[in-house]
Amino acid sequence: MNKAKVYCVASAVAVCVASNPNMDVLAKQVQPVKLEEKAQQTITADDFIEQYLSTKEIVKDSTNKDVEKYTLITKVDEKNYSFVLAGDQLFKVLTKENQDQIKNAYEDAYKKAGMIKAEGCTLSAYEIVVAEANTLILNAKTALNTSLKDAQSLDSTIFTANSYAALKTVMDESSLLVQSTTSTLEQLTQELVKLDNAKKALINVSGLKAIVDQSSTYVKDSYTHRSYTAYETSLNEAKQVLKNSASTVEDIEKAQSALNAAAASLVKKADFSKLNEKVQEASEVLESNKDMLEEASYNNFKKELDDCSLVLSNDESTQAKVDETLAHLNAYLDDNTNFVYKVVTLEEKVAPKVETSNELLVQTPVVQEQPQVVAPTVETKNVEAAKVETVVKQEDTSAAANNFIKTYLTSASGNIFTGANSLNYQKILSAMPSWVKLSATDKNAVNAELMNKVGKKYQRLLQEAQKFSMNAGKYTPVNTSTNTNVTIYSWLCMMSLGALVFVLKRLRKQD
Repeated sequence: MNKAKVYCVASAVAVCVASNPNMDVLAKQVQPVKLEEKAQQTITADDFIEQYLSTKEIVKDSTNKDVEKYTLITKVDEKNYSFVLAGDQLFKVLTKENQDQIKNAYEDAYKKAGMIKAEGCTLSAYEIVVAEANTLILNAKTALNTSLKDAQSLDSTIFTANSYAALKTVMDESSLLVQSTTSTLEQLTQELVKLDNAKKALINVSGLKAIVDQSSTYVKDSYTHRSYTAYETSLNEAKQVLKNSASTVEDIEKAQSALNAAAASLVKKADFSKLNEKVQEASEVLESNKDMLEEASYNNFKKELDDCSLVLSNDESTQAKVDETLAHLNAYLDDNTNFVYKVVTLEEKVAPKVETSNELLVQTPVVQEQPQVVAPTVETKNVEAAKVETVVKQEDTSAAANNFIKTYLTSASGNIFTGANSLNYQKILSAMPSWVKLSATDKNAVNAELMNKVGKKYQRLLQEAQKFSMNAGKYTPVNTSTNTNVTIYSWLCMMSLGALVFVLKRLRKQD
């Protein structure tokens, strides 16, 4: 693009700006050199061009003396714009004739400097340079105003109070310069740098504020005490950093990093319900069997429950640990070898030796120990009379209930136990671990079937078995005969009976 054409276009824009009094710059700050009285309103064209349309520098002449050298301004920049604008303030109060003289003189000098206007440009050379100077100021104001609007659009709540207050001070200064008609290019340029630096110095707390606001999503009772205490400590420290108007970038970053780490380290509390329920059930078994289990078996069982209780009482127990403990307890209860009951030996007690006679032997029946058979009691008959209302059909009994009854409560001949005795009490007791693991529905089914068949619930049979076990060692039936002496007693009885018959016949004959 032709350089002269650029000058002409830029100048055309600037002339419009220059015609607005509000855009006059430096007139009140830079006083023109008064070579003549203002009342004259005239200045020679050469003096005007030298003072306002030229730049001056000190150079050495041929004799090495310092002399002033003037260079015509044909292109406005940051170094010479102020001369042009200051001269234009004076130019406006000159006479029309004097203005024309200056324009003509500068036009000639402009051409001699090699400057060519674009084709069709109607502006004088003087109007072109003045427009360029005004455009320079206008551009500086526009840049500052754009940066100012950007600063004004910022949300003050996401920055520390001190850093935003510093920016606000600079914003107020920038606003005054943008509105002023006397702002210099240097002022506008420096203010733009100052405003940009103030925006860069803002300390943003939005990231820290966001994770602090997330604290409401973490319910205290849902996490372990230790992990939530650590999180709460970091949270309170972060809140203090937010409240501190003088917090630094390092303070913000440190608090944010610590709070993020604490949130990531939160540990959810485990679900203890299933383990707690199983421990309670097993504790009831332990309590009801404490007098019947072997000491080692009892102690091992108690240790197992104590280990479970430690997990339950530890707030820091993880879900994995709770699940592992529950599985171990279930496996322990499933293994019947863990439950060794005391063995009660039914030793024969020798009866006191007594003298016997034929008469005593006749009166003493021969007794051979028989298995104990428990006849139905009145209570059983009454229960069976009322069973019409409570009976559960055999086909409704669950497989688990049937299996429990068949395994633990049924004799070898297939009869359900009606009560505990020396032959079945240990079998009834051994059913306890399996009973604990039955569901409530299966337990009800077992009891319903027992009530239907024998008029007793399992709990009643268990009580009888426990009582029988505790009393079994206190007494034992005494055998009055053995396989060896049964025959002797039988012959003696027969002989005594024969003698008695003979005596009775003799007495009748005598009568």
